[in-house]
Amino acid sequence: MAIHYYEKGQLSSRFHGWHVTATLRGKRYQKYFSLIPPKPTIPADFWYRYQRTRARYYDARWAARSAALQYIDALKTNHPNTRPYRGVGFRGITMGITTGDRVDQERCYFSVNHPGNAVRFYITEECPLTCAWHQAVDHWGEVFGIRPKDIERKRNNPVAPSAFKALRNQLNHHEGFNISVEALHDVYAEQRAEIERQKAKEQTQGEVTEDELLGWYASLKQEITEFQSR
Repeated sequence: MAIHYYEKGQLSSRFHGWHVTATLRGKRYQKYFSLIPPKPTIPADFWYRYQRTRARYYDARWAARSAALQYIDALKTNHPNTRPYRGVGFRGITMGITTGDRVDQERCYFSVNHPGNAVRFYITEECPLTCAWHQAVDHWGEVFGIRPKDIERKRNNPVAPSAFKALRNQLNHHEGFNISVEALHDVYAEQRAEIERQKAKEQTQGEVTEDELLGWYASLKQEITEFQSR
């Protein structure tokens, strides 16, 4: 957006007044506000203030529209500089996988890329994919000033585990990395747990509730942990 004032005699076209321009999604808009009154009976000072007000109005109107369009685009598209398979469908968050000399150093994460202060949210056994996604989206909403209803909408649509699988393939096959499949273990934890719950439901034919199944699972997991620590 830009607003320019041209004095009388400054342009060869003899136009003098305000010229307001804006570019919205690649389309150029412009308005001219001449200081030549349409009727000689209109006082020059009144016409000057009137045209100046109109020019400022259109400049502010297009600036507001530009900001709204940028916000909408940020919620619907990846940033143009997002590298392959890192995008999550909107701007401000990307995916990544850390690398290292050991397998346990390979970890999947979401990165909230606020300028000058990027923050990573790792997917772990204690904080699986949905947990890390919620943490990342909440932080993204806070630092980028996102509306609560848009934050909630993004929270309810986490990235699928297959997105990290595709990222690993991209890194290994096209960017020279050698990331092990174990890097995806925690990413698929919730999916594995859901499959196990469905199997248990089928095997018990509805004779036990899901809460009971989860209780048994927690007890079994605790027993296995205690056995391994002996």
